[in-house]
Amino acid sequence: MKRSQPDHYTDKAKKAGYPARSVYKLEEIQNKHQVLPRGSSVLDIGAAPGSWSMYASQQVGPQGRVVAVDLKECSIPGGFQNIETFTGDAFSSEVMNRLRERGPYNVILSDAAPATTGNRTVDTSRSAGLAEQCIAAAEQLLTPSGNLVIKLFQGGEEQQILQQLRRLFKSAKPFKPKSSRKESFEVFMIATGFQGPVGPEGDRNDI
Repeated sequence: MKRSQPDHYTDKAKKAGYPARSVYKLEEIQNKHQVLPRGSSVLDIGAAPGSWSMYASQQVGPQGRVVAVDLKECSIPGGFQNIETFTGDAFSSEVMNRLRERGPYNVILSDAAPATTGNRTVDTSRSAGLAEQCIAAAEQLLTPSGNLVIKLFQGGEEQQILQQLRRLFKSAKPFKPKSSRKESFEVFMIATGFQGPVGPEGDRNDI
């Protein structure tokens, strides 16, 4: 099956009003790991087109809030009043400062993937670099006991990322949703119970 071809999850997402099938990956993660507590504050990095932010908004409820950031604009319907969107590089100093002003966050999500080249070695290395940037952001922006969900292309660096997460969180484990396409080599790292304090303002602004 080509990645561009619609499947069961694509059709299901369209009927439910979500812009992408990826929402069902987060739904599986939530059902199994309960990473999105009611009333929590969520940062969604690499949020476009907006499905994860929409689902997170529904899970945290009206007392919670979601901040969504991506290089591209997110397609968030007007009914989602507790979602705030930013367009830009989440890891730039300018955008990071704006995210910090709206933090800290109970949960950080990232379904972000690097621009792929078709060379698996290059693509997995870039994915690992993106995951490390998300972890660095979590060290600054997560509340104690907060949760982190990040996507990673499998290619040999999974254990390194897991070890890094296990130094910072009470629990960290890989998870492959059933809704991931069969040919995909993505895996999600589910880290819960952040054990470090929120970094002081101005710390590590250059991530």
